[in-house]
Amino acid sequence: MITRQFGIPVTSPGAILRREKDLGTPLGKKTAEVLQSGGLVSDKIIIELIEDWLRLHGGHGFVFDGFPRTLRQAESLTSILARLRTALDLAIWLEVSEQTVRDRTSERRRSERATDSLARVPYQDRAAGIVLWKNVDTASDRRQPRPGCSL
Repeated sequence: MITRQFGIPVTSPGAILRREKDLGTPLGKKTAEVLQSGGLVSDKIIIELIEDWLRLHGGHGFVFDGFPRTLRQAESLTSILARLRTALDLAIWLEVSEQTVRDRTSERRRSERATDSLARVPYQDRAAGIVLWKNVDTASDRRQPRPGCSL
């Protein structure tokens, strides 16, 4: 809603990583391997991606979804904005219960016509009589908070 109303670009680290993978960049290939094995992309790489994105798209405002997630990322964002002579006017903190997050992530599904390149596994919705695709990153054993962060 904010991005449509005010024309402010929005992104997330995940969206940037998927774009890099789709473009076949060396960084996209490297991070795809990390994610496919269930690992987390380092703060250093996420911060570099965000800085590059801000240089290209952040001149007239921006919205990040899921960034910063760690203290190091927040401190780096402050430094990046200072280098770019960009002010941070507003931050929105959405607080939801851990159970709400678990419920929402466990129900993330994509139809079999999805065009993105996320790793997915088939999920049979017998009630609807169709096959859906569940993102691998929402597997219950991977839905744990990043060290030092909360859900």
